[in-house]
Amino acid sequence: MPTDDIERSFPGLQATSFRITSPPDAAYNCVAWAVEDVARWWDPADEHGYYWPTGVQRQLSLTNLVAALAMMGFEECENAALESGFQKAAIYSDTHGWPAHVARQLSSGAWTSKLGVSEDIEHATLEGLEGTIYGKVVRVLKRRFAPQE
Repeated sequence: MPTDDIERSFPGLQATSFRITSPPDAAYNCVAWAVEDVARWWDPADEHGYYWPTGVQRQLSLTNLVAALAMMGFEECENAALESGFQKAAIYSDTHGWPAHVARQLSSGAWTSKLGVSEDIEHATLEGLEGTIYGKVVRVLKRRFAPQE
Protein backbone atom coordinates (compact mmCIF):
# COMPACT_ATOMS: atom_id res chain seq x y z
CA MET A 1 0.00 0.00 0.00
CA PRO A 2 1.58 3.32 -0.94
CA THR A 3 2.37 5.79 1.85
CA ASP A 4 -0.47 8.08 0.71
CA ASP A 5 -2.97 5.21 1.05
CA ILE A 6 -1.69 4.38 4.53
CA GLU A 7 -2.09 8.03 5.57
CA ARG A 8 -5.64 8.11 4.12
CA SER A 9 -6.55 4.90 5.96
CA PHE A 10 -4.93 6.05 9.20
CA PRO A 11 -5.10 9.87 9.29
CA GLY A 12 -3.57 9.90 12.78
CA LEU A 13 -0.25 8.89 11.22
CA GLN A 14 -0.07 12.25 9.43
CA ALA A 15 0.59 13.98 12.76
CA THR A 16 3.40 11.62 13.73
CA SER A 17 6.23 9.80 12.05
CA PHE A 18 5.92 6.36 10.47
CA ARG A 19 7.80 4.34 7.90
CA ILE A 20 7.18 1.21 5.90
CA THR A 21 9.55 -1.55 7.04
CA SER A 22 8.61 -4.48 4.80
CA PRO A 23 6.80 -5.34 1.57
CA PRO A 24 3.27 -6.78 1.64
CA ASP A 25 3.10 -10.41 2.82
CA ALA A 26 -0.05 -12.51 3.20
CA ALA A 27 1.72 -15.26 5.18
CA TYR A 28 1.17 -13.58 8.56
CA ASN A 29 -1.06 -10.98 10.20
CA CYS A 30 -0.77 -8.41 13.00
CA VAL A 31 -1.24 -10.93 15.80
CA ALA A 32 1.53 -13.13 14.39
CA TRP A 33 3.73 -10.04 13.92
CA ALA A 34 3.11 -8.99 17.52
CA VAL A 35 4.40 -12.35 18.79
CA GLU A 36 7.18 -12.42 16.18
CA ASP A 37 5.82 -15.39 14.22
CA VAL A 38 6.06 -14.55 10.51
CA ALA A 39 5.45 -18.14 9.40
CA ARG A 40 1.69 -18.28 9.94
CA TRP A 41 -1.55 -16.31 10.16
CA TRP A 42 -3.01 -16.23 13.69
CA ASP A 43 -6.81 -16.26 13.72
CA PRO A 44 -9.43 -18.27 15.61
CA ALA A 45 -11.35 -18.93 12.34
CA ASP A 46 -10.77 -22.68 12.03
CA GLU A 47 -12.25 -23.14 8.54
CA HIS A 48 -9.24 -21.50 6.84
CA GLY A 49 -6.60 -23.56 8.62
CA TYR A 50 -5.25 -20.56 10.49
CA TYR A 51 -3.07 -21.07 13.53
CA TRP A 52 -4.55 -20.52 16.99
CA PRO A 53 -2.96 -21.68 20.25
CA THR A 54 -4.23 -24.99 21.60
CA GLY A 55 -6.38 -24.47 24.66
CA VAL A 56 -7.71 -21.05 23.61
CA GLN A 57 -11.32 -20.93 22.44
CA ARG A 58 -11.63 -20.51 18.66
CA GLN A 59 -13.94 -17.51 18.80
CA LEU A 60 -12.95 -13.90 18.13
CA SER A 61 -13.15 -11.90 21.33
CA LEU A 62 -10.92 -9.65 23.38
CA THR A 63 -10.80 -12.29 26.13
CA ASN A 64 -9.67 -15.01 23.72
CA LEU A 65 -7.06 -12.77 22.08
CA VAL A 66 -5.62 -11.87 25.49
CA ALA A 67 -5.56 -15.61 26.31
CA ALA A 68 -3.75 -16.38 23.03
CA LEU A 69 -1.14 -13.72 23.76
CA ALA A 70 -0.80 -15.06 27.31
CA MET A 71 0.26 -18.38 25.77
CA MET A 72 3.21 -16.43 24.34
CA GLY A 73 4.16 -15.00 27.72
CA PHE A 74 2.19 -11.74 27.67
CA GLU A 75 0.34 -10.51 30.74
CA GLU A 76 -1.75 -7.43 31.32
CA CYS A 77 -0.01 -4.24 32.40
CA GLU A 78 -0.97 -0.69 33.30
CA ASN A 79 0.36 1.37 30.40
CA ALA A 80 2.20 1.47 27.10
CA ALA A 81 5.30 3.26 28.41
CA LEU A 82 8.64 1.74 27.48
CA GLU A 83 9.79 -0.54 30.30
CA SER A 84 13.28 -2.01 30.44
CA GLY A 85 13.32 -5.80 30.16
CA PHE A 86 9.81 -6.01 28.72
CA GLN A 87 8.22 -6.13 25.29
CA LYS A 88 4.70 -4.71 25.07
CA ALA A 89 1.74 -5.37 22.80
CA ALA A 90 -1.30 -3.13 22.39
CA ILE A 91 -4.70 -4.45 21.36
CA TYR A 92 -7.06 -2.19 19.41
CA SER A 93 -10.82 -2.84 19.39
CA ASP A 94 -13.56 -1.39 17.24
CA THR A 95 -16.65 0.41 18.54
CA HIS A 96 -18.38 -2.96 19.08
CA GLY A 97 -15.55 -4.28 21.26
CA TRP A 98 -14.17 -6.68 18.65
CA PRO A 99 -10.38 -6.90 18.57
CA ALA A 100 -9.19 -5.39 15.29
CA HIS A 101 -5.41 -5.04 15.56
CA VAL A 102 -2.32 -5.72 17.67
CA ALA A 103 0.85 -3.60 17.64
CA ARG A 104 4.21 -4.50 19.23
CA GLN A 105 6.54 -2.09 20.97
CA LEU A 106 10.14 -1.94 19.79
CA SER A 107 13.14 -1.48 22.09
CA SER A 108 13.30 2.16 20.92
CA GLY A 109 9.82 2.81 22.33
CA ALA A 110 8.30 3.09 18.84
CA TRP A 111 5.67 0.60 17.71
CA THR A 112 5.49 -1.84 14.81
CA SER A 113 2.35 -3.09 13.08
CA LYS A 114 1.40 -5.43 10.28
CA LEU A 115 -1.36 -3.80 8.23
CA GLY A 116 -3.46 -6.81 7.23
CA VAL A 117 -1.87 -8.45 4.16
CA SER A 118 -0.06 -5.20 3.43
CA GLU A 119 3.22 -3.88 4.78
CA ASP A 120 4.68 -3.77 8.24
CA ILE A 121 5.18 -0.24 9.50
CA GLU A 122 7.03 1.40 12.35
CA HIS A 123 5.00 4.17 14.00
CA ALA A 124 5.91 6.57 16.77
CA THR A 125 2.65 6.35 18.71
CA LEU A 126 -0.27 4.00 19.23
CA GLU A 127 -2.69 6.86 18.55
CA GLY A 128 -1.48 7.06 14.95
CA LEU A 129 -3.47 3.93 14.07
CA GLU A 130 -6.57 4.77 16.09
CA GLY A 131 -9.67 5.56 14.05
CA THR A 132 -12.43 3.94 12.06
CA ILE A 133 -10.44 0.90 10.88
CA TYR A 134 -8.84 -0.38 14.10
CA GLY A 135 -10.73 1.58 16.73
CA LYS A 136 -8.86 2.45 19.92
CA VAL A 137 -6.26 0.79 22.12
CA VAL A 138 -8.18 -1.06 24.82
CA ARG A 139 -5.54 -3.28 26.39
CA VAL A 140 -1.77 -3.28 26.81
CA LEU A 141 0.17 -6.43 27.64
CA LYS A 142 3.83 -7.11 28.35
CA ARG A 143 6.25 -10.00 28.45
CA ARG A 144 9.81 -10.32 29.72
CA PHE A 145 12.55 -10.48 27.14
CA ALA A 146 16.29 -10.55 27.04
CA PRO A 147 17.60 -7.57 25.06
CA GLN A 148 19.63 -8.39 21.93
CA GLU A 149 23.31 -7.47 22.17
